[in-house]
Amino acid sequence: MTPEAPNAHTISGSADVAEHLDSTFGVEPATYADTVVDRVLEAVAALLLASITLVLFVNAGLRFVFDSPWGGTEELVTGLMLWLTMLGFTIGVRRRESIEVRAFVDRLPVRLAVWLKLATDLLMALILLHLAWFAYRYVTEFGGDLTPFLRLPRGFFTAALPVGAVAAAVIVLVQLPGVRAAVLRQREEYQP
Repeated sequence: MTPEAPNAHTISGSADVAEHLDSTFGVEPATYADTVVDRVLEAVAALLLASITLVLFVNAGLRFVFDSPWGGTEELVTGLMLWLTMLGFTIGVRRRESIEVRAFVDRLPVRLAVWLKLATDLLMALILLHLAWFAYRYVTEFGGDLTPFLRLPRGFFTAALPVGAVAAAVIVLVQLPGVRAAVLRQREEYQP
C-alpha cells in the first residue's frame, strides 16, 4: 500500500498556515497587519457610535419616563462625537477615500498624475501635522479645564484632535510608496 498524499485541508507547517489563511480570509500575508489595524479601528468606531446611541437613548428614556434627563449627556456625546469624527477621518485616510476631484487629474499622463498625487499627499501630511501642532497647543492650554457637569478634564475629549491629525499624517506618509499603484487602481476602477 502506498502512502497517500496529505489532505489539502491538513495544516502542518507555517507556510501551510499562511496558505490556509490566505484561502480562508482572502488576504495576502503582507496585509494581515493592515487587516487587523482596520478591524480594530472599525471596532472602536462602532463602539463609540454604539455608546453615543445608548447614552442618547437612555437620556430620552429618562426624560420621557421620569421627566428628569441626565445633565451630562451633552458633554459626553459631544466629546465622544469628536473622537468618532477623528477616528472616522483616520479610517477614511487609511482607505484612501478622502474627497478628490479627479476630473482634471485623470486626463493627465500616469507619470504626471503620480507626481501630482505625491505632492498633494505630502501637502496633506504637512497640513495635518500643522493642525496637530495647534491642536496639541490647545489641549495643553485648555485641556485641564473641567467640564461643567462631568467634571472631567476637557483634554480627555479634545485630545482627539491632535491624536487623529497625527495618526492621519503618519498614515499618509506610510502610504506614499504605494501612490503609483493607487493611481493606476483608481484609473482602472473609474474608466468611462
